[in-house]
Amino acid sequence: MKVTLHNAQQGHQAIMQMWSQAKPYLIAGHKLVMTVEKEKRSLPQNAIIHAVIGQIAKQARHVGSRLDSDDFKRLLVHQFAKEIGLDAGRIVPSLDGTGFVQLGMQTRNFTKEQASEFLEWLYAWSATNGVEISKD
Repeated sequence: MKVTLHNAQQGHQAIMQMWSQAKPYLIAGHKLVMTVEKEKRSLPQNAIIHAVIGQIAKQARHVGSRLDSDDFKRLLVHQFAKEIGLDAGRIVPSLDGTGFVQLGMQTRNFTKEQASEFLEWLYAWSATNGVEISKD
């Protein structure tokens, strides 16, 4: 069961409902996992982030070359994480040893707050790097 909690009263009701469903399983000796986490980024935030990164990819260059949105996204997320003090990930050799793979932070794991902060960071990065972002 996955529930989004909006306020204390609704949260209490949802937790009590989960407890009534979980209790028989626990009494029967089964183990259950319950997770409470901050809400992830919203679909509108995701859409704006990807639109901005798409505009960056069309206008900016990295090491003299154009990159597609996915590649620019990896570079931007890595730099954002470093600048705000999060684990930016690392580069490791590929399994067959013929190249390198970046491991680390991904936007799908951003909380709403992190997504908002990343979007503001993207606007600032764009302004600093001569990329014009249309907010249409």
